[in-house]
Amino acid sequence: MCGDYLALCGKGGTMHKLLLLVTAVAASLVVVGAAAAVTPDQLINAGWTCFRDPAAPRTNCSDPGHGRPTVPADPNGPASYNFKIFTLDGSFTGTLHLIRADLYHGQPCAQTGAGYFFIAPIGYYRCEHF
Repeated sequence: MCGDYLALCGKGGTMHKLLLLVTAVAASLVVVGAAAAVTPDQLINAGWTCFRDPAAPRTNCSDPGHGRPTVPADPNGPASYNFKIFTLDGSFTGTLHLIRADLYHGQPCAQTGAGYFFIAPIGYYRCEHF
């Protein structure tokens, strides 16, 4: 295929670089597809805490060791929580970040640029990303 065009096809040549780029993109798509296919049941089996959101028709999952906020609010609870959000049928929809009320000082939600929303029963401010 390359014939006398070693400058294009040899190691470090244009064709070689193009092949490496195509391979890297294909590999990243496989990883993204596999990550998006995770379900709440798989996360529970891996030690995550998953529960039906009391305020919305969805399931939230918190990484191992963090659990979920308590009602009434614990003033000494974790500084923050990070959840993966799923529909009730198990499809991934986004993420949720909570900051304990005493640590929230009006900083914007990084995903939206808007402020966080206060959830009084648990004492945390919420930011969602879909």
